[in-house]
Amino acid sequence: MQFKWITDEAMKIIAIVGTSKNAGKTSLLNHFLWRHQRLDFGVFSTGIDGEKEDTVFLKPKPAVQIYAGSLFCCDAAALRELGSRVEILASLAESGRQLFIAKSLGLIKSMITGPATASAQVELAERMLELGADKVLVDGSLDRKSIALSPKIDAIALVLGASFGNLNELELELKRLSVLKDLSVYAADAQSFALLEPAEELKFYDGTLWQDSGCASLNADPQALIKAAKAQQELRGIYIPGSVTPKSLNTLFSMLPEPGALVLVRHPDCLKLNVHQLLELEQRHELRCLIPFKIKEYILNSEAMGHQSKDADLFRSRLRAAFPGLNLIDIMEVKSAG
Repeated sequence: MQFKWITDEAMKIIAIVGTSKNAGKTSLLNHFLWRHQRLDFGVFSTGIDGEKEDTVFLKPKPAVQIYAGSLFCCDAAALRELGSRVEILASLAESGRQLFIAKSLGLIKSMITGPATASAQVELAERMLELGADKVLVDGSLDRKSIALSPKIDAIALVLGASFGNLNELELELKRLSVLKDLSVYAADAQSFALLEPAEELKFYDGTLWQDSGCASLNADPQALIKAAKAQQELRGIYIPGSVTPKSLNTLFSMLPEPGALVLVRHPDCLKLNVHQLLELEQRHELRCLIPFKIKEYILNSEAMGHQSKDADLFRSRLRAAFPGLNLIDIMEVKSAG
């Protein structure tokens, strides 16, 4: 059975993310819900999903199909449309709007939404599990403000859509994502993890302890960053909670001129580098992540909203030939099979 890993008892909170807007996340979400109807899911979005049309291209979009017994998060407008077909289980305190956890009493089609912050999204997922959901599916995004990059996530299904670019660009992106997924996890004890995970500023490592750097991020003034690094008596590594960009990569190399230093990022997605820059960083330093990139499955989508869709057979065969070790499933294949 496709996506059998979803039934694994350890997979409680699962995020569905895409490499671009309109990648095909909602189609995949609907397939998961249809394929595993015996499970009572909890479902929510880190934005708004299931709307009738795309706000940019004004093209029809699929509604979220929720089966009897599953929970979902929606706003008051969606709740009014659904009426007696749902049971309200809880209301949520969300700044500027009122949200609800509802239970579907039959097959319904609805918009879904959720809180704006990662911490509130984690709370919502845990509340849904407490209210009886077997598992929680989150239509999310690759963003630090999203639950998708939280240590609370058990698995990520990543949709690589044709909207991302041409086949050469798609192939390079899949290679980059594979490098990020395989990034080694830093062996942090509980005390170190509790210190580093919520940090908002860079931290310096002397080989024993992590210390405040006084630097907001790697994208601050390069000269100030290099000066702060040189002021350290013993600098064996740097923790970077924010992004590493092509522009800041040379600054990082200047801060750590000697090869072999520890470069620790909060999450692999913090590395906003192309695959060649990633490999250069790995070769020069000991690159580690605090939170692993828990990609469980890569899914393809040969349709591109607002762009010319790729030839489905060419799209699939090209990427499968380039990555024979990956089980690349096309959404168009599973939709036609369903």
